[in-house]
Amino acid sequence: MYKVYYKFSNLSMLREPLMLISGFFLLFVAGIIYMHADLAISKSSPSYLAKLQWDEVLAVIQQFQNNINRCLTIHDKLDASLRDLSRTGDVQACKAARKAFDGLLKDLSKDLKPLLAFLQSSPQTSQILPKVQLLFIAYSMYACIETQIKLNISVEELVVKEKDLQEKLMAKHSMVVDGYEKKSGGREIENRIASQQQKITALRQEVDDLLEFIDEI
Repeated sequence: MYKVYYKFSNLSMLREPLMLISGFFLLFVAGIIYMHADLAISKSSPSYLAKLQWDEVLAVIQQFQNNINRCLTIHDKLDASLRDLSRTGDVQACKAARKAFDGLLKDLSKDLKPLLAFLQSSPQTSQILPKVQLLFIAYSMYACIETQIKLNISVEELVVKEKDLQEKLMAKHSMVVDGYEKKSGGREIENRIASQQQKITALRQEVDDLLEFIDEI
């Protein structure tokens, strides 16, 4: 019967556990350093200033979208007033609603003008293009300029189409109210506004598509 004996030095037995402990300790220290390190961009750097300007542009775009959405909500309420008219036959109430909504739309139109002017000609908007390169280095200059051009075109087109939609809705409203005042039949009124309603539906879809496009920029 044979017996085998192994002899290990104390240092060899402690080597691997010590390496494992050291690895976890260094990982823990690196985590602490990362959490407490000041990695903020200097407030005087071009990339930081570009970010501030871009945030300002995004804030204006958000206000612009909110105003357009409020206009669309009023459009829906204008249509709802026509449904109430067909149900109750109260022409005066429908006219009063139209007058109130017309005033709200005019106020929103005034609010849109300075926002549109900012997006079209503000120094921050025009100066942001070269500085955006430093903040978003992954994008080429062409991509940044293209985005800004698309944004300006989309915003202008959205204002034009919303205004056109508003005018057609008002025309439809007047035609329906006029029909009720003349005691026209429901089918006759529907036939009179059919072509107008098709244009309204198409325009509303275009406005929604433009809002979605701007939201993705």
